[in-house]
Amino acid sequence: MRPARADAALAFVTGIPLASLSALVAALSVPGARATILLIAVGVAHLALIGRRTRPLVSHAVVCAAFAAQTTVTGLFLVLPSVLVFPMSLYAVTAYGRRAVAPATGVLGSCLVAARFATDDSVRSANLGPNPWLLLALLLAIVAAAWSMGLVRRTQLAYAQISAERARDEERTRIAREMHDVIAHSLAVIVSQAKAGRYAPDHAADALSAIEGTGRAALTDVRGLLSVLRPDQSPQPTLRDLPALLDQVRSTGLEVNRTDQGAPRPLSAAAELAAYRLVQEGLTNTMKHGGTTVRAAVALDWGIDALTITIRDNGTAVPSTPGMGLSGMRERLSALGGSLTNGPAQDGYALQGRLPYPETS
Repeated sequence: MRPARADAALAFVTGIPLASLSALVAALSVPGARATILLIAVGVAHLALIGRRTRPLVSHAVVCAAFAAQTTVTGLFLVLPSVLVFPMSLYAVTAYGRRAVAPATGVLGSCLVAARFATDDSVRSANLGPNPWLLLALLLAIVAAAWSMGLVRRTQLAYAQISAERARDEERTRIAREMHDVIAHSLAVIVSQAKAGRYAPDHAADALSAIEGTGRAALTDVRGLLSVLRPDQSPQPTLRDLPALLDQVRSTGLEVNRTDQGAPRPLSAAAELAAYRLVQEGLTNTMKHGGTTVRAAVALDWGIDALTITIRDNGTAVPSTPGMGLSGMRERLSALGGSLTNGPAQDGYALQGRLPYPETS
């Protein structure tokens, strides 16, 4: 709808002054009925510009037909200001239609116009220049300029489309990572609580309550992620939400300690989310692979130029192959200029991520 309005506005803005001046010139230069035919063809050419984006080939065909009619009437149509409609149509059909059409119609039209100009009695009687060969060279130069500008616009539109597609792909990948982090962590908590309720019936009520709370939190997070696809976006978790995450993990029976070193520094929103997801991923892996008597420790080291987060446990089980969570987390941190390392540590297993602080001007 917007392109159609823009095209109609352009046709109106360019059409009123150009058509009015062309009507005056035609009435003074071409007597009789030929002036009426010339003016009708001029009006049709201007109106055809309305569809220059939505139907570029049809629009250009109508413009060509209108100028063919003008050429048949008189070679003096070149003095009409509305002749500018033709290079505008060449530009439009190149940018929004087929790029091979403009050179073909432009070169053919230039040859026909130069020939008509050279053989028209009214042109010779009016003693108008320039030389037909010079006129042909000028017309071909205008065609080349219009075609070149159309190609530039076509390239810009193609690049914008590729950029939009890349942005959509990146957003889908981001949402997939977020969904994995949320669902994997929540299911790990639910499975752990279900085991506790199964083997310790006395604590079944507490386990079911924890499962219900975890399920509600996961549902809220998933809704927040899906809201990215809609205008109303929900806030994403940050480091301020870490205490709630640790309490949720502790409710499964896993002992988790947190230590902070250094003065906290501001992080970007993306870095805050990545830090939260890093802790979530590390603790989820501990619950899945660490065993039943494992202890975990989360350490936040606010260094000089970066925040280093270490999630360490004393378990002996190590993930056999890196899953989607770790690979996605590595890509997430890398996109922020950080890094991720993981592997067996002296007392168990460790996951460590580094997030640089944002540059300040």
